[in-house]
Amino acid sequence: MIEQKQVVVGGDTFTITQLPATKGIRILKQIGKLAGPAMAGYQEDGLMKALGSLFENMDLIDVESIIKELVNSASKGSMAINFDMEFAGKYDKLFNLVKEILEFNFGSVFTLFGSEE
Repeated sequence: MIEQKQVVVGGDTFTITQLPATKGIRILKQIGKLAGPAMAGYQEDGLMKALGSLFENMDLIDVESIIKELVNSASKGSMAINFDMEFAGKYDKLFNLVKEILEFNFGSVFTLFGSEE
């Protein structure tokens, strides 16, 4: 059963709907291409190495499309989110919402691999 969760981000209430399994797996695979090397770099050489690896690998996936697809799984009240208008100049709000969406959809995977963050 697909579940929903309400979160407050930047003073606004959003409803997050879980991704269907097939879409979730496809997105998780893309996130793994980006985050996997960064996580390895963090364990070996710390934060600066991880950030360098993260930025180097951003061209391996279409980051903008993945973020938009994740945000499309949420609504603001009963309305779809107008991505470009809602987050213009509010990237902190965008990334906090994406963080909530990732935790809601993939938190159990991170726990499975021994990380709760």
